[in-house]
Amino acid sequence: MRGACIPHSLAQPSASLASWIFRLVLMTVMCALASAQITTTPAIEPSMRLVEKGRFGQSQLDGQLRSPDQISKIRARAQAGSARDEFLMGYAYTNGLGQPQDLSQALAWYLKAANQGEPAAITELGRMYVRGIGVSQNYEKGLEWLRRAAADGYAPAQTDVGLLYFQGLGVALDYESAVRWWEKAARDNYAPAQSNLGVAYLNGMGVRRDPARATQLFRNAADAGLDTAQFDLASCYETGQGVPQDLSIAAEWYRKAAQQGDPGAQNNLASMYQAGRGVPADAGRALRLFLLAAENGNMKAAVNLANTFQLGIGVKPDSALSCMWLQVASGAGGDLGPSPHKPCSGISDHQLSQARQQAWEWRAQHHLAVDPSKEISTVSRGFSSR
Repeated sequence: MRGACIPHSLAQPSASLASWIFRLVLMTVMCALASAQITTTPAIEPSMRLVEKGRFGQSQLDGQLRSPDQISKIRARAQAGSARDEFLMGYAYTNGLGQPQDLSQALAWYLKAANQGEPAAITELGRMYVRGIGVSQNYEKGLEWLRRAAADGYAPAQTDVGLLYFQGLGVALDYESAVRWWEKAARDNYAPAQSNLGVAYLNGMGVRRDPARATQLFRNAADAGLDTAQFDLASCYETGQGVPQDLSIAAEWYRKAAQQGDPGAQNNLASMYQAGRGVPADAGRALRLFLLAAENGNMKAAVNLANTFQLGIGVKPDSALSCMWLQVASGAGGDLGPSPHKPCSGISDHQLSQARQQAWEWRAQHHLAVDPSKEISTVSRGFSSR
């Protein structure tokens, strides 16, 4: 089983994107720094992230609701008692579409629609309580709402109920129950449920491990356009899990996910271009993709940028710029990984200070969490290299 098999939290607590991967305490980071390396092997984003945001397939809906004229028509129908339009008003207020965001108004409209049995509104109410958006966070109450919509056969709610069981939020952790709910939603060809079910089958969580079944589920969801499934299918082809290893097919699926803005796919595709694995080597394209992935919050890409500038892969070697990217990765909770080189070695104290300042500014510009305790200091420059 691969290491990254735990889901992003449906609840999305305040820590950066609620990702368990980046919850590193100071001692862990300092130990990593003690052995930090610049390596010619790019860092790969691990696979198996559960779909949890409930936004799949809603881009068309977003487009329809951006027009103030359309909102006016929807409001009129909602005020006349249309449950679907009451839901749409809540959705528009939740996401600030066609009008300023107003979570109290969103809650009120969702409640109106829910009282008429509108499953999408019932589901959104559950999500608000699970995430603590516009209301006090309450997993149990969120689960109660989600169960109500799930019992009526609404696939997005069934998927979310499965996630709560999988994570043990508002209910005892139960992988088998999670799988049962995902199976229900997957039978309706709901791509997020298919993708999550693939994670369960690939890792043997709640079901007997079956990589071939997992890759078929990933393929179904990937064909429907789900970027997370495209990423996971690419990872299966890259590593030969459930399918024969095929790096060119892996690169193609990473490309599809990367084009949808998936930062892990952008990083992994860049790694393939840098190493010439499955695609012709292209250092320039790799650099652009690493930069894009880092801008989208992928800290493995920041580490890869540090490696790129330290080793001069397709660029002029620049130890100061390499140090800046290491500062970006460490200060945002990234895993620096092993390496035979001293982090930020070979530069002056003034350059180190500049690198730290530039990293702070970059993280602030890209709205990334900053933890000064995780910066690389002058002390870390004293570690011996091998």
